[in-house]
Amino acid sequence: MVEATTVRKQRQTGSAAARTLEVMRAVTHAGLPLALPEISDLVGLPKPTVHRIVSLLEEEGYLVKDETGRRFVPGPQLRDLSYRVFQCEALRGPRHLILQQLAQRVGEACNIVLLDGDRITYLDRVDSAWPLRLRFEVGSHVPLHCTATGKLLLAMQPKRVRDRLVSSLTLEAKTPHTITGLEAFQQELARIRREEVGIDNEEFIEGMACIAVPIHPPKGPPIVAVSIHASIPRRSLDDLRALLPDLREAARALAPVMYS
Repeated sequence: MVEATTVRKQRQTGSAAARTLEVMRAVTHAGLPLALPEISDLVGLPKPTVHRIVSLLEEEGYLVKDETGRRFVPGPQLRDLSYRVFQCEALRGPRHLILQQLAQRVGEACNIVLLDGDRITYLDRVDSAWPLRLRFEVGSHVPLHCTATGKLLLAMQPKRVRDRLVSSLTLEAKTPHTITGLEAFQQELARIRREEVGIDNEEFIEGMACIAVPIHPPKGPPIVAVSIHASIPRRSLDDLRALLPDLREAARALAPVMYS
């Protein structure tokens, strides 16, 4: 009790910058929307102080209110900051080398992606040498509900986060193969949680198959994944499944690079 009180006092007397970073860290690490009293408890600061910090962060776009209007989640500026950290050249070199080695082994396009709110953002990519290929540039976005990486990272989140994201999705049919029924979609997420493998069998783009595995952090749910995708005339989903050992080996090699 004495130790907790001491920590609280130290945080209350810390710099304004340190307190602001503590609030940003708490909201980011929570993985679900937080109300002001919850943030106050997590960072050990008085509610009026937290209210001032949160108001500033909201004004600058680092935090936004969720659909209830009472809880806060990371805003566009904080998500952009996260993306730019992953794009840091010191991280990109080792990461890109592992991705290149994977692409050379499997002979198909390979990607590293980030769970970015209610969408997927491409962090890195090595294209295939085949003339028939699909281009997704680094920084581009794709939906959660119909992509291998989107469904995978959604399924791997804690239940409260997963339920919140699912409730915000429109299960729009991108192709005749897209899962558009909520019950079938939940069953697909349950399968992914068991297997830790995301698949896209022409659900996003007709003629394209994709398979993905998570890149696990030291603790907590994964927010990045690595995937292989290919044109179906060249490789079926079963063909891609045969590449899972290579894909998982790459994910293990990428973990210390992505989360260092």
